[in-house]
Amino acid sequence: MFRTAITFFILFFATGNTFAQLQLFADSVIKGSSDSVRQQYQLKLTHAMNNFLATEQSFSTSFDTIPSISTVISSDGLIRFYQWVQPNLETKTYSIYGMMQVKDKKTKTIKNYTLTDGAMDKYTASDKILNTDNYFAAIYYSIISLKENKKTIYTLLGWRGVDNRTTVKTIDVLHFQKNKPVFGKKIFKAPANMLPVMSAEKCTRVIFQYNAQAVMSLKYYSKGKKIVFDHLSPPKATLKGAEETYGPDFTYDAFIWKKGKWQGKSDVDIRSSHNTDGQKITPVKDSELRK
Repeated sequence: MFRTAITFFILFFATGNTFAQLQLFADSVIKGSSDSVRQQYQLKLTHAMNNFLATEQSFSTSFDTIPSISTVISSDGLIRFYQWVQPNLETKTYSIYGMMQVKDKKTKTIKNYTLTDGAMDKYTASDKILNTDNYFAAIYYSIISLKENKKTIYTLLGWRGVDNRTTVKTIDVLHFQKNKPVFGKKIFKAPANMLPVMSAEKCTRVIFQYNAQAVMSLKYYSKGKKIVFDHLSPPKATLKGAEETYGPDFTYDAFIWKKGKWQGKSDVDIRSSHNTDGQKITPVKDSELRK
């Protein structure tokens, strides 16, 4: 018992020192005096995170004390993301970095993956099948675990700052082929013109882009198995396609999980209404993501 206590305190202080270092690096990625300084600390942060994620306790360790490193875990407890944003001063854009951990349900072993932004716009990425080396980068704040033909499909809700004019939110899909993670899957159906880029049947992910000063809601409701989101539109018809002008138009759309597909429903009435399970609809706002 004495030896167990000693081991606990060693791990406690070691983790504390590691978190102090991670906090320093993460803050400097955001607040560094120049882009080169921020990138130097980003490399240090990536190295330190790789070292930490190689430890057994990493998967269950809380990152609440480092809010600039966003973490989210799937509802089945098998997937965990660690991500952070680097604001770029010169270009007024944002770079996203991060890692993903996957726990094997049977062996309890954990695989670590470094996530690399494929640097694609929404037109290029909307119908692509991607992997950890070239994914459509977004800070994920919700991982929805659902079954399709006895296989688990993870639907990811994410936020991505583009530049000082526009912001992106995305609905992506994570699944596994030959035990390797893959991003994107054609499991969307929706009425014509409900989605901003192309027909839902062609999409492997759904990408919304809108004015950086606007606030878009995108939230999942578990019991109703539905994703509810603001419908985006320009302030006038002549600005159609000018995404920097788009914002919520006070109507809502939704995707409902049915038979292994996300079935779209446009113009959902949520005024003073509730989900089918009685859960009141209160969509997540951008400001709540702490990004």
